[in-house]
Amino acid sequence: MDDVAELRDALDRLQAALEDLVVRGMRAAGARDLARLTALQDEFQAAGAGHLSGRLATLADAIRADDRAASIALLRAITALRLFDRMLTLEVATRVLAAADDDDSAGEA
Repeated sequence: MDDVAELRDALDRLQAALEDLVVRGMRAAGARDLARLTALQDEFQAAGAGHLSGRLATLADAIRADDRAASIALLRAITALRLFDRMLTLEVATRVLAAADDDDSAGEA
């Protein structure tokens, strides 16, 4: 469950970073924001969340290029974040229910 806690922390940090970009705008993003996105991108890639990592790479590239599509990339990254968060929640719930079921089965034997 430590891996899940680390992922939860990373998701919270990513959500804060993306919300900051929404509030301040893409053109206000500086080197610090890009470094934060890159670090999170690497973290999610290492955790096996390649799709989310790819969305972050696309967003960072669009911001660096001052591309008008950066706002679209931001929305796609937010969507990927929310989807991954829901999938992680379902995975954790499945594990908890399976462990509870195993405990019940062991108690009956």
